[in-house]
Amino acid sequence: MPDHPNGSFLDDIPADAPVLVCVVTRVADFDRIRAGWYRVPLDRVRVPLTASYLAFYQTAAFGAERWSVRYLAAVRAVGLAYRYELIPDEPCHPRATARYYRFALGPLIRLPVAVPSRRLRRVTFIPTTFGQLLTARDIVDLWQPSPAIPEIPVWGAGVNARV
Repeated sequence: MPDHPNGSFLDDIPADAPVLVCVVTRVADFDRIRAGWYRVPLDRVRVPLTASYLAFYQTAAFGAERWSVRYLAAVRAVGLAYRYELIPDEPCHPRATARYYRFALGPLIRLPVAVPSRRLRRVTFIPTTFGQLLTARDIVDLWQPSPAIPEIPVWGAGVNARV
């Protein structure tokens, strides 16, 4: 399923690389991730969006892969867009005029070991590091504080660019 062979690529990612774990509730959204992008509603962000990578927590909609983090992708760029621009086939959606961050992503990478949620938890965004992602045995381990997460905005200076 990943577009990028894992091989030594994972070895090239520093342990302190900032990762933002994001929830994916619909298969259609995961198809968009495979196509190279992910969206986050501007008005629902409660954590700093600082990340070099996004990892994806899959919910019950994903059958055997549910309730776990199995994939990540590098963040290439971030811009702002209206939902109706991102998902033009849903022009009457109640949030059609809401603004979203649009993350342009690199190839999807499968983690060597999935990070499960052994108990049902409400997950939205979890700021963590790549090292924590690789060593976590349960999703709760990702919430552990890490002094290695730098405060570098993921979008840099180009947040207003369309991607």
